[in-house]
Amino acid sequence: MRSSRTNCHSQQQEKSTRSNCGRSMPDTTKHTRNKTRILGRNSVHKHLYSSVAALAMASALTLPSAAQSAQTDENAGPKRLQSVTVTARKTSEDIQDVPLSVSAFDAQALADYGFTDSLALDDQVPNLEIKTFGGNPNLFIRGVGNNDFNGTTVSPVSIYSDDVLQGMTGGQLMQMFDLERVEVLRGPQGTLFGRNTTGGAINFYSRKPGNTQEGYLRVGIGSYNAREVEAAGTIVAIEDKLATRIAGKMQANDGDRRNLFDGSRANAADLAAVRAITRYTPNDDVEVLWNLHFGRDRSDYHQGKSVGVINGGNVLGYVDPVPGDAKYINVNRTDNRHHADTWGTNVAVTWDIGDYTLKSVTAYEDVETDYLGDIDQSPQSLDELRFQQDGEQISQEFNLSYDGGGDLTWISGLFALKEDFGYRTSGPLFGDVPGAALPLDAHSQRDTKTYAVFGEATYQLTDAFSLTGGLRYTYEEKDATLDSLLTYGAFGTQPAGLTIPIIPETSRSESWDAWSGRILAKYEFGADSMVYGSVSRGFRSGGYNLGAFFDPNEFTTVDPEFLTSYEIGLKTTLLDDRFRANMAVFMYDYTDLQVFTFTQGSSTANPIVIALENAADAEVSGFEGEFTAIPVDGMHLSLGIGYLDASYENYISPIAGDLSGNRLPGAPEWNINASAQQEFALPNGWVLTPRVEYVFVDQRYFDSNQLEAISSRGSHELVNARLSLSPETSDWEIALWAKNIGDEQYIVDAADLTATIGFIPTYYGPRESWGLEARIEF
Repeated sequence: MRSSRTNCHSQQQEKSTRSNCGRSMPDTTKHTRNKTRILGRNSVHKHLYSSVAALAMASALTLPSAAQSAQTDENAGPKRLQSVTVTARKTSEDIQDVPLSVSAFDAQALADYGFTDSLALDDQVPNLEIKTFGGNPNLFIRGVGNNDFNGTTVSPVSIYSDDVLQGMTGGQLMQMFDLERVEVLRGPQGTLFGRNTTGGAINFYSRKPGNTQEGYLRVGIGSYNAREVEAAGTIVAIEDKLATRIAGKMQANDGDRRNLFDGSRANAADLAAVRAITRYTPNDDVEVLWNLHFGRDRSDYHQGKSVGVINGGNVLGYVDPVPGDAKYINVNRTDNRHHADTWGTNVAVTWDIGDYTLKSVTAYEDVETDYLGDIDQSPQSLDELRFQQDGEQISQEFNLSYDGGGDLTWISGLFALKEDFGYRTSGPLFGDVPGAALPLDAHSQRDTKTYAVFGEATYQLTDAFSLTGGLRYTYEEKDATLDSLLTYGAFGTQPAGLTIPIIPETSRSESWDAWSGRILAKYEFGADSMVYGSVSRGFRSGGYNLGAFFDPNEFTTVDPEFLTSYEIGLKTTLLDDRFRANMAVFMYDYTDLQVFTFTQGSSTANPIVIALENAADAEVSGFEGEFTAIPVDGMHLSLGIGYLDASYENYISPIAGDLSGNRLPGAPEWNINASAQQEFALPNGWVLTPRVEYVFVDQRYFDSNQLEAISSRGSHELVNARLSLSPETSDWEIALWAKNIGDEQYIVDAADLTATIGFIPTYYGPRESWGLEARIEF
């Protein structure tokens, strides 16, 4: 890719300690690392060198790692893989120096992959899975995630935007635009990040204003009447002192499904977002960043298909007229919606004081959502529910880091969060069942307070060997209130004016505290290779099942779950910076899992209900490998491989019996991504760049019972492609792209409602699509 598209404008004017863009390698010599490395290569290194060289030649259908792009200066000699700076340990480091399993995407890679929102990452990151029940995100890293389709459960995988936790699910469906990079951190983040997680973290970093007035405009059209506009620009008010970057995006389409009920298109998208970041640097030691952002979603609720289990139909006998054909749905709630309004602001102040750096991040987030879905996915009224969220979050973090240029570096900090979250579920359950309509109206409120103190230090014992130790103490308090009523008169039910409590108003208050942390050992050998080992412990705080509405036994309280991770990894850059391999093997000891599962109801009328329980232990082990190569100038190859062996232990369900040995939800055994790109120089200074991507995801189960019917029902494969054309000496580009070539129909989520309504709601991934886009930089 041409250097003009790396989106690291005026980086040379920034302080290097604050630059998060991928830094280009020197033209003819390797870049220097922060610490001196031993240059000799032992026999193990030679064997590895030969193995990865052979792999590079065998990977002819794959493309470069998402976070890496090549030098493109034609006068610079052989092209090499570009280094990338990440902040996975809250300090700027080359990704190859970080002793953790991290995947990263820089600005150019995000554009090449055509990511549109935060749900689009999982195909390109080994051992990351994202499933959506009608659009509500459930994230899994290495098989650890949240399987609750309600929006009330706190996920063990945290999402951060510009160092701010996005704790409410309605705020996690972010559009991806004008980003500097995205980082995916695997494993428990028990030391440095705001809220303890057992699964991992996904960090989004926006482009910051530099010292040059510049920007870009991108427009696109595509199938299903898709249209998209994205733009950003930096305005310099006071040179080297004050600048603002404003970015925005609008995206819409008419939907990739056809509703047989009325012939209309379905699952349409309509999203818009805007962000403004102001950067003030009164002197060389102080930087102030003020971030103000808004998001708006007026999309359709993502509807799926009904799979009946009573002689092929649901409890009323409805049978899908086109079973297995995901192009068509058949729902009577054509007013379904997936609406959200989000906004937030944060101020980050960084102050360099000699060898110390003090940073403060103060943030506020506000989320309101209104989802209405035809959950029974039929022309009947059986399970048509409205889900509403209303939440606000205030957070504050202070951290102090030290780097005196010697053998010891450290960081310590304080974190506090206050969240007020309201949730409402309403609708006419069983509306078409004679005499059985239930006019449901359930409300819940959760108030959360979290406090933490943390610290981590690294000591360089020798030029090659270092040790890192970190510790965190977290205290969390949650107060909750829930009630569920039948309000007759609503939704046309009779007798009007009658109110019956299903779950009388109930209040609960609990607090939990825990220690977590990690120990890391890192050994560097050769000029560009290292091995590391780590032991990490994380915990997921306790909580409540605030999605309860049908039975008092659904309103459960769960205690924290704990995960201890053992990981060994290798990172190496070979062949004169033309081949890169990052690999990790891991094993988890996972206890007191919070499982969304069937349990006993409170009466014979409700013998089985769904609730959260600390129901199981689990053992997870696996592997990740990410390989990148530039075999010849202009060619980029990459391959990502993930393997998981993730199963329950000691899990006895009161309803389903012994589930020990069953695979965890969201944990496919194999997942593979590959891509290949080649730049062709055309006459008169034009560059043509074809690109192809391949994705394989093994079978996934969507609940603990490991039933074929509640699964993806097999593996799926996707092929994507892109063809771009640009003049070498100009800052514009035009591109054709296609996704899911061949229109693979694959299931992304399903739920077991067989006991109540006699069907399985089933949701499918995006259909085949194509488009044309143009981008110009100025």
